[in-house]
Amino acid sequence: MTTLETVGLVGNLMQAQVRGAVDAARSALGLLRPSEAAIEALAPPQTSLVQDALALAEETHEAALLHHSWRTYFFGALFAKHERIAYDRSLLFAAAILHDVGLTRDHEPSLCKRCFALSGGERAQRYLDACGHPPEVGRKVGDAIALHLNGWVSRRLHGAEAQLVSRGAFCDLFGVGRRRVATPTLKAVLAAHPRAGVMEALQFETAQHHRGTRPAVMTAMSGHKAPRDPFIELTN
Repeated sequence: MTTLETVGLVGNLMQAQVRGAVDAARSALGLLRPSEAAIEALAPPQTSLVQDALALAEETHEAALLHHSWRTYFFGALFAKHERIAYDRSLLFAAAILHDVGLTRDHEPSLCKRCFALSGGERAQRYLDACGHPPEVGRKVGDAIALHLNGWVSRRLHGAEAQLVSRGAFCDLFGVGRRRVATPTLKAVLAAHPRAGVMEALQFETAQHHRGTRPAVMTAMSGHKAPRDPFIELTN
């Protein structure tokens, strides 16, 4: 990352904190109406893209990482519902379920050699291309994965799916935007896809990321300490 890119990332992460604080204030004042939905209604469609992406995820991801990827999808879909964002559900699912494929045990190159989001995006794109999906599909999924650590992804520049994957992942990790989802719906997502072991699966405190990459900057900002579970009061 260049100095300008690092400054941009730090700024995005700070803005995410501000958005969370604004949501908290609006919620306390009764000005925020969270979305409620049966998660079954948000399930991905049974398309070949969904099936192929899920097959790779189930082959490569340990259970805790797979549950995180499912929660990322559901949170992204719920944000879309709350804000009436049009998106392709199959594309969102494929990118969300594979967004951390760069953290899996058999992935090459290793974390210390390259940003896992970039190499993971390239792996997903190659895989979907090999499955026979149109090149544009693989490119969109790969780009969404590569961008998901940015803290904020422009829907205008990169598409709704890329933005929703990033927002879903940040919600699951830091709780950003969680007040936009009704408590019963949050509980349903967490019951279907438990959070146990998520920080270990994400290697938040143990990974040796390549110096100067987005994950290296993010973990350094936290002092290499995992964030507090933003959903702990819903799971106890």
